[in-house]
Amino acid sequence: MADETELSRRVLTAELTAAQLTLLAEQSPPEVRAAVAAHPNTSAAVLGRLATDYPAEVLSNPALSLLRLAHPGLLEGWPVDAVSNLVAQPQAPDWLRRYALAHPDARFQVAVAGHPELSATELELLARHPIWQVRARVAARTDLPPQWLATLVSDPDYGVRLVLAARADLPTPVLEILEKDSSLLIRQALTQRHQLLSWWLPDIELK
Repeated sequence: MADETELSRRVLTAELTAAQLTLLAEQSPPEVRAAVAAHPNTSAAVLGRLATDYPAEVLSNPALSLLRLAHPGLLEGWPVDAVSNLVAQPQAPDWLRRYALAHPDARFQVAVAGHPELSATELELLARHPIWQVRARVAARTDLPPQWLATLVSDPDYGVRLVLAARADLPTPVLEILEKDSSLLIRQALTQRHQLLSWWLPDIELK
């Protein structure tokens, strides 16, 4: 443990070169690899590999904005999982969200749909997305405004409505619509949820 702590301190020094950081990223324990992800001398390629497991550290890297300017296609060569994890982070910058929203791969929109601070415009764009998995991720948001609950309850894909059915905070009008849903699976999900709530809630009549 002492050796790992000392190595982490070394990683944080400014003197380390990109080549040294590359070796540390490949051969070191998690604490050191996280420090490499935040080091300004780490190369773009290594950051792309580390972003999957250390997205917060990569986003906090002071050189990230400079790398983006130097390499306009910076994210294109990074793994999908890496970019998706970056996009979903609360501190993901606006430019990264815009990149995800405009990307032809819907997996990026699924990721950005979980971002905690979407604008009203971004939320509407995702709630009306042609891919049902994106709309389902929107339906799972705990901060979803009532207007989108009312809209998504009539979504043409039962997968989106199923996500809504699993929520414990549905208003009565939305519940009533789901209770009459054409999908048996959704009606069963509601029944099971009611049974679970009844089992957990205390009986106020008991003394």
